[in-house]
Amino acid sequence: MTTDKQQVKRIENLREEEMRRDEAALRYLIGDERGRWFLSRMLERCHVFNMMTGDVNQILFWEGERAVGVELYGNIRTLAAIDETGQSLKDLQTAEREYGAFLARYRGKE
Repeated sequence: MTTDKQQVKRIENLREEEMRRDEAALRYLIGDERGRWFLSRMLERCHVFNMMTGDVNQILFWEGERAVGVELYGNIRTLAAIDETGQSLKDLQTAEREYGAFLARYRGKE
């Protein structure tokens, strides 16, 4: 039978593993063009950088999506801030430029 202290330690270890794995996954995604594309699309679909207007029910629905996107973007920004090499920040900036260029082409503004 496990003690309460053992249970707490096990949960702490699992949380630390979860954080390490999340960080590694974000580094992997942001470091690859395909991953940057995917993350940028998800942030757009989650309305992270858009003003929302219209029907109240639609706005509430979008806010739920936005909450997920804001958390994801926050995790990416945190990664960029704690990366001592500066590579994650460069990758984030690259992602923003790449996706911005795509949107300009998509909207016919290039």
